[in-house]
Amino acid sequence: MQGQSLFQLISPLIFLVFSVGFTVLWHYARDVRALQFFALSYFLGACAFVGDFLRPLMSPVVEIYATSPFYISMALFFCGATFLFYRGRAPWKALWLTGAAMLALVSWYRFGKDDIVARTVVMHAGVFAMMVYTAFSLHRDMTRRIDRVLQAIIVMSAIQLVCRGAFIVFFEGPSLTQANYPNSVLALLVHFSVSIVALALAFSLFVIFSMEIVTRLTRTSETDPLTGVLNRRGFDSRIAALYEGPSVEGHCHAVVMADIDHFKSVNDRHGHDAGDAILSRFARILQGAARDSDFVVRWGGEEFMIVITNSDVAGGRLYAETVRAVFESQRHERLGGDSVTASFGIAEWRQGQKISEVGRLADLALYRAKREGRNRVCIHRSGVHEHGDEWAVA
Repeated sequence: MQGQSLFQLISPLIFLVFSVGFTVLWHYARDVRALQFFALSYFLGACAFVGDFLRPLMSPVVEIYATSPFYISMALFFCGATFLFYRGRAPWKALWLTGAAMLALVSWYRFGKDDIVARTVVMHAGVFAMMVYTAFSLHRDMTRRIDRVLQAIIVMSAIQLVCRGAFIVFFEGPSLTQANYPNSVLALLVHFSVSIVALALAFSLFVIFSMEIVTRLTRTSETDPLTGVLNRRGFDSRIAALYEGPSVEGHCHAVVMADIDHFKSVNDRHGHDAGDAILSRFARILQGAARDSDFVVRWGGEEFMIVITNSDVAGGRLYAETVRAVFESQRHERLGGDSVTASFGIAEWRQGQKISEVGRLADLALYRAKREGRNRVCIHRSGVHEHGDEWAVA
């Protein structure tokens, strides 16, 4: 009895520790709403265990509603939080309906037909349904190895519910009563298994969220805060990955340098807020036209570098002309409906060349576009420049 009571007191402490842990993580990643619900789920689990421990001191009416609703809510919020993390939304209606049905059946098997075995089976079956539904609904969203680990733990947790339910029906059921439940093997088994599952789930979740926070911090340190594109640090990281990639004979990329025309006059006439809005819109267009494998870098001021991977200058020109046309067509409210243009220079980055040298060549092409009237695309080749259908010696 003392050993069981001690364990029943340790369990809520475990849940409270994890609840606090998820709350602390949420403090550093407030936009991850799932963390709030995971914290709430573990807090409700702690409340359920405390209720279980205090069963002998409660009246029958208080007892049933001091434990079952907390266990149901713990499972409900855990599954909802998992959906929120992987999909950004949760099937709350289905989860709440399942929880309400479970509580109604538990109430019936307490006050309509008193059957503790049936109540316990209802609780196990309901939580099993929630967890299996969550694991299999999110199968395609859980793609990383650690996600698969979490999915496996959820499935194994559901399986152990079935095993525990079978134990109740075939072994513990005939002798189980409301009076002897707190000191029964079943009560100890419930506490032990739920605590082990909670530990496994919490560990995998902490790993997942730690990875998420590290990724966000890395992304923040490598991203320009105004435009959302890469900064120089992010550029160095992406370029290093390209250098370390497999070398293929004739392999090349297109490097595009883009610059907003007359940007200084925009700031002087309309203010820096207007200039920032123009920069942000231009960056969104650059990003929108790029492929997943390409990357856009704010090179400095109003100048951007774009690396079009696995492409020649023709692919770079198609990209630049698309962005140029779209950006020219934009009308900006902060400029009284006026449009702004941009100029582009392109160079080919072949195997063995340094990116600094290719960037310098793309800059030369960009300066040519500026000299020839702006709002155009120029290409640098070995010995020649091209813009439009006109060719000139470099």
